[in-house]
Amino acid sequence: MAKTPIVRNYMKKASRTFRADEDMSKAMAVMARSSVAAIPVMDEDGLVVGLLTEKDVVRTIIQWAYDQRAGGPVSSYMSPLEVMVTPEMDLLTAARAFLECDFSCLPVLDEDRLVGRITRHDVLRGLEKWATVIIKERAGRLLKTPDHERPSAIDEIQKVAASHSKEQLSQIFRKN
Repeated sequence: MAKTPIVRNYMKKASRTFRADEDMSKAMAVMARSSVAAIPVMDEDGLVVGLLTEKDVVRTIIQWAYDQRAGGPVSSYMSPLEVMVTPEMDLLTAARAFLECDFSCLPVLDEDRLVGRITRHDVLRGLEKWATVIIKERAGRLLKTPDHERPSAIDEIQKVAASHSKEQLSQIFRKN
């Protein structure tokens, strides 16, 4: 049976990060021009401490508009990272991680170091590809199974049963 695919084969390189102390207004401009839904936020030791998401940015813009103020570090507006994805994690486990959070993009961490990012769509694409392989494997096994073992042989069994006596049938179907 096809092995469950792993995150490493579907993740992308983490092309951008923010520092926790970086100015939020600059980060908002980067997010507005980015096609990525969430960007990891790093502390001074290079560890991921959260994510700045599109939702965080929209929330911040609304808050600033109503409060008529702006500014502050990214760490004041980011979302905490509550789930973790690793490169060797299988895609079913990664899918579960996405179900446990509201993020559509998660950082991929190897021993607390950022090595990439993966989106829900990347996971979906990998699982669909895996399901297609499994379906083909199952179809291949059915084709390799002898006719007398396949469900389509029911007609033949009924013909044998109808054309033999009870004693003959007991000899045919007896346990060895």
